[in-house]
This record gives sequence, structure tokens and C-alpha cells, in this order.
Amino acid sequence: MTRRVLLLCLFSTAHTAAQAPGQGIAQGLFRLKEMDFHLHSGMERPVDLDRWIDLAVANGRRVLLLLDHLELYRKSSAEYEAWRSKGGFQARYPLAAAGHGALFADFDGLAGRRQDVVIFKGWEVSEDELDDRIEMAPMRMADAIGWHISPRNGKAPPDGQTLLKRVRQIRELQKQLPVPMIVLHPFPMRIENLWKTAAKNGRKVESITVDQSRFFRAGEQEELIRLLQGTSIYIEMNRDTENYFDDPRCRAALEADIMPLAKAGVQFTIASDNHHLRAANKPFDPDRYCRPLGVTEINTNTIVRELLALRARKSLEPEGH
Repeated sequence: MTRRVLLLCLFSTAHTAAQAPGQGIAQGLFRLKEMDFHLHSGMERPVDLDRWIDLAVANGRRVLLLLDHLELYRKSSAEYEAWRSKGGFQARYPLAAAGHGALFADFDGLAGRRQDVVIFKGWEVSEDELDDRIEMAPMRMADAIGWHISPRNGKAPPDGQTLLKRVRQIRELQKQLPVPMIVLHPFPMRIENLWKTAAKNGRKVESITVDQSRFFRAGEQEELIRLLQGTSIYIEMNRDTENYFDDPRCRAALEADIMPLAKAGVQFTIASDNHHLRAANKPFDPDRYCRPLGVTEINTNTIVRELLALRARKSLEPEGH
């Protein structure tokens, strides 16, 4: 049997297995545009928190993971004031541990008073922190953690080996920090790097081939599928994908990279990655680029159910446990 036939058999079997029980009632699944597991709602917020959430709800969201960049809380007071003034942000938070607490108190208060949306809270953390230091105290406050995969502009772009390394590290970290974790925007970050490099070198993006745009090389998808099986690690489908989806070479690369993962039962999250009012007021349409890649309600609702189960279990624990 050829390698191609073996792979087709693997993906066909996995696709059948991916139709898990408990997903047959449509009303029990959030639609793609109703979920947003990467909404920046902390220091970079351009308006007050309730108005920010009003914008998301008006655009169709019903379940949100509110995030902020953890490294922002490590600025000095002078750095923070200069950065905040330049960005024109409405939000203001203390630095360090006081800021962590104030932010999450705001998120908890919001969740307690809003009846129109399900709120979870978390951090976006640089992938580099998996290599050298993990700031555990604020991360233990989170419902979920997102790991920022960098485009590495000016350097070699992220690829399959990047993702395999990070997933292995996340698996180890979850032994100490048992919360769902998300690998944020890996696929569009590679393409962003390639396009910026081409522009810098005076090349047209049309000169970038499908093979050059591909994230994975031989055997890497199978290894990733094996590593993710049975874990609480999710791959993000970020809104930035729409920036490249209409380019035929990028689309072909995304299809080749993502569809086998979806067919094999890998679980995904849907995300806007909104920071600014312009993005918040733009219609959110993840169906346009997710469904053609095999990403549907079936493989994106798992994180919702897991977080709700964790919340329910925590509510049963004795006070102060």
C-alpha cells in the first residue's frame, strides 16, 4: 500500500472518529461567528469594557475569551505612561501583580453582570517564554492561556518544527498548569513573514509559491496529530487568515496544511484578535475561511464545553479551596 493510500485511510478513519457523541443537537453548538477566543480587552482597550463587549455582541458574539498581553504588565511606570499616551488607549491598569488582579476583577465583574454573553478570561503570552521563564502566578488566575506564535519578521518564518516544539512544551507545562491552552495564529504568521520579506526585497507576493507558503513538511502533520490527540491544546483560526485567503497560492497552502488536521480530529478555536475600534466595527465572518478548510462547529466547540465543565466543577469546591 502506497504512502498516499495509507494517509488517505488514516484521514478517512480519523474523520469518522471525529464525529463525537453529544454533537448531534445543533442548538448545543455555538456557531463559528458566535465564538471569539482572542479578544483583547485589557491595557490596549480603546473604550470602556462594557462598550467593548457591546460591540462584540452586536457583531454576533455569544462566547468570549478576554485576553491581554502578559508582558505589558512588566513595563516601568514611565514606559507604560509613554506607551499608553502614544496608543490613545482608554483603559488604565496598575502594573505587575496589582494590574493582574485589577484586570481579572474587571473581567469577573463583567461576567457577573452580563446575561447576553459567556465570558472567560486569560492571557496572551509570548511563545519565547516557554523557553526561559514562566510567570506562573498570573497564569494560574486564567481560564485559558494563548501562546503567541510570532511571525519573526526579518528572520526565518515559523513552520512545522516551530509548532511541534511549542506543543511539546505546552504539554509539559500543563502538568503544572492544567488549563486549556491555545496556539495562537500560527498559519497566517508564516505568510505574513513571507509577504513582508518579499516586499522588503522588491519581490511580488505572486512570486511566492504554494510550496514556500506551506507550513508543514513531510511527516510533521502526522506527528502534530499524534501530539495533540487527547490533549487540551487547541489551534487558533485567526481572523488574519482572511487577509491571505483570496490569494490562490496561499489558499492552496492553507488547504494542504489545515484540512488534514481537521479531518484527523484536531480541535480549533475561532478568534478575531481585535485590538481596535476599526476591527471591532468590521463584520466578523470566520465561515468564509474556516468551512472551506474543514473547520466547523464540530471541531471548535470542544473548548467551550471544557471551560464550562471546569467552571462548574470549580463552583462545587469548598470556599477558599
